[in-house]
Amino acid sequence: MEIPTKVQNLALVVLCVVAVGASGLAYWSVNRPHPASQNPSAAAPVAPGDSTAGPTGTADPAATTSEGPSATATEAPDGGSASVSEWVDAWSGDADLLVVGDGFSHLPTQWVQLWADRVGRDRPVTIHHWGETADVSFNDPIELSDGAGEPLDVWSASRDGSTIHDAAERYQRFVDASTEPDAVLVSMGLDSGEEDVADGLDELVGQVDEDVPVLIAIGPDDLYDEGVADALLSWAEEYDDRVAVLDLRGEAPDSASAEEWAMAFARALDRS
Repeated sequence: MEIPTKVQNLALVVLCVVAVGASGLAYWSVNRPHPASQNPSAAAPVAPGDSTAGPTGTADPAATTSEGPSATATEAPDGGSASVSEWVDAWSGDADLLVVGDGFSHLPTQWVQLWADRVGRDRPVTIHHWGETADVSFNDPIELSDGAGEPLDVWSASRDGSTIHDAAERYQRFVDASTEPDAVLVSMGLDSGEEDVADGLDELVGQVDEDVPVLIAIGPDDLYDEGVADALLSWAEEYDDRVAVLDLRGEAPDSASAEEWAMAFARALDRS
């Protein structure tokens, strides 16, 4: 049966309308604004924990970075505050402890060796003093104790007259002449009255591998120039995510003897 001309014309009109409508919808879909352009913060998700990421997931130029020992040395291995007990744990097994010291600890009669003697009551301990004359290596080891237990080697990189800056300049020399330490003890301040303590500690601690615990030991009262002990404490508190601190002021008698210093240090460690 032949379709009437009028019906054919009507069908053509309907098809034209549908085609025009589809074209308009396609044009609108292609050219409409993307939701991200209306809400910039939704342009890209920020990775969990990335506190410096901006809207596009890149570093925010306004974010600040901390100054301190080094770019990689300002956080403790667990991401929290460093503690004295963690420092002790680091050398409780078969270990090497590096002591960076000055004229308060460079002799066998001074507090570091006297403290190591006490540690030697429970395990084998050997101490190596820095050869100050040649200034390139440690002297022959001194066996403080032997017997059962895991051995501890104490490398006393202490130099008479040394400032913190001096120790920082020699730190890698100390390590090269001994071994990579399991823990580091910094006992400085006797000759640092005229230097920038914070700057020196930045340089010194910044060279210690970030997974090696560091303890800053502040000696008994009346042994440093005015302001040095406070400067040591302030720096350690500012970077407590990297270093632990043991302040013996008040723990030991004023102007303590080497034996009194060693005993006070041992007592403070026992409480940690």
